[in-house]
Amino acid sequence: CDSARTDPIDMPVMLMTGTKDRSVIGKATPESRREVFAALPVGSKFELLLKDAEHLAFSARAARGGEQRNPNHHRLIQAMITAFREASLNGNKQARAWLDGKKPRALLEPGDVWRRK
Repeated sequence: CDSARTDPIDMPVMLMTGTKDRSVIGKATPESRREVFAALPVGSKFELLLKDAEHLAFSARAARGGEQRNPNHHRLIQAMITAFREASLNGNKQARAWLDGKKPRALLEPGDVWRRK
């Protein structure tokens, strides 16, 4: 493995994280997870940041410590992933227009962030 290799990532990428998404193993923090999007080149790159979402918010597993999850998180995750999959894998132009338009932001709650480049 050549760790000095710097080939650009030219495929579509969807990143999802939360403001409480800390790694149980390793040292990933919510801030370090967001550095990935910043480092990606322009072109079909998307990032969804969910306010107060922890690592398990992106799965069906229960939240740590019995915390209540925001029920809108899974609806938002499903909508974004479905549109991304349709646009990226199936070439669906309507799905791509949806991702690039205002509708994803309309689903967000205060503190959530949707970015694209």
